[in-house]
Amino acid sequence: MMPPKTVSIIGYKNSGKTSVAEALISELRQRGATVISIKHTAEDVKLDTPGKDTERHREAGAKAVAILHDNAGAIFYDHPLLLQEASKKLGVADYLVIEGFKTVKNHVRIIVPREEGDIEALSSGLELAIVNLHDLILDTDIAVHTIDEIDKIADIVEEKSFIMLPDLNCGGCGYENCWEMGKAILRGEKTAMECVVYKMDFRLKVNDEEIPVNNFVRRAMKNVILGFIKTLRGVEPAEKVELEFIKDE
Repeated sequence: MMPPKTVSIIGYKNSGKTSVAEALISELRQRGATVISIKHTAEDVKLDTPGKDTERHREAGAKAVAILHDNAGAIFYDHPLLLQEASKKLGVADYLVIEGFKTVKNHVRIIVPREEGDIEALSSGLELAIVNLHDLILDTDIAVHTIDEIDKIADIVEEKSFIMLPDLNCGGCGYENCWEMGKAILRGEKTAMECVVYKMDFRLKVNDEEIPVNNFVRRAMKNVILGFIKTLRGVEPAEKVELEFIKDE
């Protein structure tokens, strides 16, 4: 199961990011794509309804609480989530549209400037387009569109966006970090599938964090585990193996 192609809508407060995100999600949905979304906020907002049962469960000490309905559901966490972790919990999709996360540089972005100087401040080398909502005079090599041209913006997203890189900065792809790898992908010199995390058939996680391992270690660990499984009686030939250790208290 492949992660969704990812694009962030970037801009300062009151720039119109939400309007652009809403328009892009709607356009991609009309094209038949499945879309999930994540919004970043710098404010410490209340994520639950005060006095409701879910908040009472959390106040009692539950680390996470879910509320389920026949037609929908929600989960409240009392700990921060990484973008990759949150994306996985939202399920399978063709596209992930993110509003915010200006400092994250492992996927492409669309800039929504409020002032002329915003483009330089928000550029990372991973820009697909600029959406000019405020009739600014812009001097840039990046494609500039209005929100009425959301179809053209969606065309660019379909053509050039790629799956979110893992942000491990392991160097296995030949680049110093995932940011440099992302810029190479956008230039057409690499593909996201050349990231070692997506190429490897063996993955090591410690505390739910992906740990990069080189080919020799990967093959050695895989062969040891498969060799052990082959000695077990009554076990079918292994096609998928999951191994979990939990440290004793």
